[in-house]
Amino acid sequence: MSVTTIKSICKFGACEPQCGMEFDIENGKITQVRPDPTHPFSRGYVCKKGMAIPEYQNDPDRLLSPEINKNGDFEKIEWKAATDDIGHKLRQIRDQYGPTSIATYWGNAADSSAMIGANTLCSALGSPNSMNVLSLEYTDRGAVAERLFGDQTIIIQPDADSTDFALLLGTNPLVTQGMTLLQRRPRTAGDLKNIRQRGGKVVVVDPRVTETSKVSDQHLMIQPGTDLFLLLGMIKCIIDADNFNQEYLQDHCTGFDWWKTFVSSFSLTSIAAITGIHELQITRLADEFSGAKKAFITTRVGVQTSYNTALTEWAVQTLNVITGRVGKEGGLFFNPGAINNTDLVHLFTKKKNPAPSRVGGYPQIFGGPPASVFADDVLSEDGNRIRALIVVAGNPLISFPNSAKVEQALKKLDLLVTIDIYRSDTGALAHYNLPATTLYEKGGFHFLTQPFDPVPHAEWRKKLVEPTGKARPEWDIFRDISRAAKVPFLNNFLISGLDKCLSWFGKNFTEEHLAKALLISPFAMKKLSLKSLKKSEHGISVGLLQKDAFFTHHIRTFDKKVHLASDDFCYAIHAVFKNPPIPTKSWPFSLISGGRHLATFNTWTKNIPSLMKNTDENVATIHTEDAIKMNIKEGDIIEITTASGSIRLKAKPSDLIRSGMVMVQQFWGHKFASSQTLAKQKPGVNVNYLHSDQVLCQFTGMPVFNGTPCRITKFSSI
Repeated sequence: MSVTTIKSICKFGACEPQCGMEFDIENGKITQVRPDPTHPFSRGYVCKKGMAIPEYQNDPDRLLSPEINKNGDFEKIEWKAATDDIGHKLRQIRDQYGPTSIATYWGNAADSSAMIGANTLCSALGSPNSMNVLSLEYTDRGAVAERLFGDQTIIIQPDADSTDFALLLGTNPLVTQGMTLLQRRPRTAGDLKNIRQRGGKVVVVDPRVTETSKVSDQHLMIQPGTDLFLLLGMIKCIIDADNFNQEYLQDHCTGFDWWKTFVSSFSLTSIAAITGIHELQITRLADEFSGAKKAFITTRVGVQTSYNTALTEWAVQTLNVITGRVGKEGGLFFNPGAINNTDLVHLFTKKKNPAPSRVGGYPQIFGGPPASVFADDVLSEDGNRIRALIVVAGNPLISFPNSAKVEQALKKLDLLVTIDIYRSDTGALAHYNLPATTLYEKGGFHFLTQPFDPVPHAEWRKKLVEPTGKARPEWDIFRDISRAAKVPFLNNFLISGLDKCLSWFGKNFTEEHLAKALLISPFAMKKLSLKSLKKSEHGISVGLLQKDAFFTHHIRTFDKKVHLASDDFCYAIHAVFKNPPIPTKSWPFSLISGGRHLATFNTWTKNIPSLMKNTDENVATIHTEDAIKMNIKEGDIIEITTASGSIRLKAKPSDLIRSGMVMVQQFWGHKFASSQTLAKQKPGVNVNYLHSDQVLCQFTGMPVFNGTPCRITKFSSI
């Protein structure tokens, strides 16, 4: 049988770089993959996860037929029976208990069609509860963008290609391949090297030694959870020394006078005591950042899932703004994308129920309320509580905070449905599990993430092989559930009517129809035909990125200025000094769980033999000196306790983390009846039993996964 080679991109779970790859197809299967040296973004780079695509694609543990839970045993069911049952039950629950009884959730492996399908089904049923993974790790960006830039979709990116000074907080781009979340920057190691070769400087702020900190010019090992205070100290230094950009502030900003008053309310000495970073280091860092010709500060999940996340992002952008970095080369830019997602999102959400979360009253950001309040909502006795949940490409049982409570909530639901490539741990508790296709079995245009490309660029992801077993694209699954629930598909009566008309001729309204419409719509920066896009090997760039167009074309405030002093942020910032997240006698350690290995990502990767070959179950990494004091040796079992619970796992003493902290990686704890054989053989321990669903960002509802107070005791020796 001859081998056909096709160029496409890597889409392993939610991995953001989407590196160009060459796929060998033989007898209808992906047999080998290689990095594509001609792809304009990755240029021959691919990580070990990408090289494992054939194992992932051809995994015998994949869910290949719809299944129904019959008293704890899963039995196969035909597609029509499954989607009809689910649609009818959703409608029945909605009609009996009201629209807030319905919820959907999409995880970090979802593409645009899965996101739209989940969100619009929820909206069509009248519910505001279209939750998503971004509310666990990213909605701080939206909250800040809305206040400073006028719209939550105005997310700016660091310009690593031409900067002189990069300050990276809580990010390890040599592993994550992106200096900030969602950014498509596959060759970050080269970017950092180029900054230094140009005579620039790279500074990493992280409580542990990482792959990135090892190649940086300076590494500051901060007390976990205190990044906000470091940033406030830098702002104070810059204002006190008059090192801000006065002309830029006058032209482009309001609210700076508030900051000048606020920084007089605290001392640099107090900042040093909280962060563990000396006053002189803070002053020098502020001077170097403000004095650099081109510079930026950026964060990633290590900071975004910590304490005071929205206020921290506010301080980040305040520093970028007062030194004149936003909309400037080498600073931060906004990519409008090949498709204007800001206007597109507003159009698609016109008919969405805008209500805040029933529990906590948190606003909807990036399509929905926070997932962190899900368990409390379900477990309440309120008649309007959530009773039905559809999960797409996510695993709440392992990824949500307070896993014990999440398990109780999932078991209490009247209807739980998962749409995934495996029966996940969450799926082990589901009433129905529906098999989804992989990217390589459906193709498509992931237009919701294209503003995070380096330039305005559209790229069609080619279908490489036919669906395995009875797997179906999420698009088709949501269409059939919508029909059965008697609500308009995509929450759009026009599209739903067109789809119904096409069905009379044995056809449907497909993802390709939507892509074709978007590419020639007013949302497109440049009109493109779908045919030409599908023919292109590496997509089509639709124009030069205008890094200096932020204030003329992109900012959405009424006066086209950055609003630095939002009243609610200004009020809240005073309280953070009253209770800083530092160790206490009762809780002498800080727990972080954001560290990640290059071979692992989310729960999917735990079932890939080549990735798990040299990966043991997760461990608790503690500083060597702390281990010596407690007589803990490598391999000893220790117990970590927080206000939410306790877990036991093996200890690993190390000099690569700050004293007084412990690190346990997330996305382990595969103890449920999933279909993932290998993952269950090395189940690991779920650290999210220790993280609270009550300690939440007051502006977003985001939980804390880094900096959680804890104590450690030795349980047993090896």
